[in-house]
Amino acid sequence: MRNKIDWKKFIISSIIIFIGFILIADILVDIIIKPKEFDWNKIFGFENLFWKVLASIVGAYFYSSSEKSENK
Repeated sequence: MRNKIDWKKFIISSIIIFIGFILIADILVDIIIKPKEFDWNKIFGFENLFWKVLASIVGAYFYSSSEKSENK
């Protein structure tokens, strides 16, 4: 079964998920849990950013391809 993707919704939600939930949440968790080991280079490192971008794309895909239940 193929789902239709709302591309505008996909792009906007991937940006919001990346910035809002993943990037800010990661910074806050690192500051709260390990304040002495907090390092900006670790947060913006390639491997860390790769997984954050991938998670935001997957989340945006599920959000933008979900169909609303319509009463027919």
